[in-house]
Amino acid sequence: MKRLIITTAIAVLVFTGLVSFKSNLNTVAQTQNSFLKQPTELSVPDDVKAILDKSCLPCHGTDGNGKAKMKWNYDKMSDMKTSKVVSKLSKIITKVENGKMPTKKFVKKHPEKALTESDKKALVAWADGLAEQLTK
Repeated sequence: MKRLIITTAIAVLVFTGLVSFKSNLNTVAQTQNSFLKQPTELSVPDDVKAILDKSCLPCHGTDGNGKAKMKWNYDKMSDMKTSKVVSKLSKIITKVENGKMPTKKFVKKHPEKALTESDKKALVAWADGLAEQLTK
């Protein structure tokens, strides 16, 4: 009788562990799949779209030049996997916060396209929020 109780207890523990392990595997798989799929929508508020149009898309949009467009082509973001979009958004945040974009050379030629402090804050907030939304 004692042996039966011990065997049953071990079986219940093993079963519970397997169910828990499988549940964790499913959660990891779902997270990986959502991170690897393409984002369904890249929402851009009107104020951020205006900033992108003014200061970013002249180089990183449809009419952009070779090198800048190759590094980040805004028009291709919706075709990228989520992980790549999140990576690009992270780089946008870093470049904007560090004053690396738009480049000094570009701003010297086009001073009206320089980012204001409020432009920088809006871009960073948008990129950060979108990256967070995509990784959920």
